[in-house]
Amino acid sequence: MKESEKDLQTIDRQKIKTAVKLHTPIEITTYTLPRNMDMYIRDVTSEFLEECNQQHMNKYLGFCLGELLTNAKKANTKRIYFRDKKLDITKSEDYKKGMLTFKEDTLNNIDYYMAEQRKAGLYIKLNLLYTEDNLIVEIRNNSIMCKEEKERIEYKLKNVKQYKSENDVFKNILDQTEGAGLGIIIIVLMLQKVGLKKEDYKVYTTDTETITQITLPLNTEIQTGIETACLECVKTQTKVPVFEDEIEELTMELKEAEPDKKKIIDRITKDVTLTALLLKTAAKISRDCCKISSAVETVGFNKLAEIYSKDNPDLRLIKRSQDKKKLWKRAYTVAFYAYNFVLNFAEEEFSAEEVFVFALLHDIENILMEVITREQATLVKNAVQKKGVSQKALKMVVTNCCTAKGGCIVTTNWGFPVKISEAIRYHNNPDIAPKNIKKLISLVYLADMIDYYSTGDIDFYQINEKVLKLFGVDSEAKLKTIVARVQEKINY
Repeated sequence: MKESEKDLQTIDRQKIKTAVKLHTPIEITTYTLPRNMDMYIRDVTSEFLEECNQQHMNKYLGFCLGELLTNAKKANTKRIYFRDKKLDITKSEDYKKGMLTFKEDTLNNIDYYMAEQRKAGLYIKLNLLYTEDNLIVEIRNNSIMCKEEKERIEYKLKNVKQYKSENDVFKNILDQTEGAGLGIIIIVLMLQKVGLKKEDYKVYTTDTETITQITLPLNTEIQTGIETACLECVKTQTKVPVFEDEIEELTMELKEAEPDKKKIIDRITKDVTLTALLLKTAAKISRDCCKISSAVETVGFNKLAEIYSKDNPDLRLIKRSQDKKKLWKRAYTVAFYAYNFVLNFAEEEFSAEEVFVFALLHDIENILMEVITREQATLVKNAVQKKGVSQKALKMVVTNCCTAKGGCIVTTNWGFPVKISEAIRYHNNPDIAPKNIKKLISLVYLADMIDYYSTGDIDFYQINEKVLKLFGVDSEAKLKTIVARVQEKINY
């Protein structure tokens, strides 16, 4: 989302929906923050909060973002001003001297400074990220704070406790040294109304940027409702949905005088729910089966006819459709990516066959929700209504915003190995995965994100930088090369 875009109608709203579903960031970049961009940011933020069902934050967050983005722009303007005045902003004496005339001089010639900021590549970025537990907002600019700027911010944050409301601040402090407006204290006090804790407002620098990070808790009622609705959905998911035509073809192949074992296992491997049904059956005998080959060995090849029989009580037949077919194909594509990453980047650490299964099943809850029956939907609706769950919370579950949690619960209920359930649980947030499986989870995450990237649903910047670095992907060009090579080999 760039500065040239003027209103929300010019972007694909689906990207916001996808970002919320996948817990990936939305980033907006501007160089001059003109009024139309300010309005655009407000519209995107409002849409984002609505998609997260956190509309209660809109009034406060919208105002605070306006202040923080303006302050970031002024910080960039200051760098141009000091450059032109041949003053060193990192030296205290130069800083004091420059600030005496900064406000008046820049206001009288603001068009010049805006043009120079763009030429110098001084940007302002807003990042919005929805996670399962909170909303993270970041304002970034590539002007690194000097000593005086750091001290001013630290002083303000230290003194927030002195004030109970914005009115107290108006009466006691109005720091206009740099045209700082209402200041950080007002912003913190306002955001405390939507649950901000002082320690969750951070301002820090890296080698290239100054970052203001705000972490806000999600609406408790909505979160509790999501948990309840998710559990009620899972309760109805006792059977594995499989395509009727797939079962018919598989049954015919298994009835042949000499069944082609390789062909049959290949068919199972390419179908996410045929695999799930096999693993669910194998789990009743042994909870250690994380591979399709191991599951076949555990139940016995001769037993496959029983497993894939229409009479199997663990099976529910469904009709194939184009939409459903896309979900099944996507599951296999992600698994294929992950399998190839293991072979190329981590062949000695993980079993490629296991990682394939983890990735194949990563979005199983999304698939189960896609083919939910009217009877199941009615059971869930009635159950959540009795428990007072809001329609907003139920919508979050229905629109697949908590598939990682739901998939983990359902596969646990089906008796799957812990490793499979954990891979599903953390696949969209490898940063919080247990340390001993973090790299494995990162493999599944990267395969999932690359598939969304290859179809244009997400942009390169939305992929976790740590994960990209872990597997040596240091540029978008390199990622495109990897995608092209793997796609050439996919056979579905």
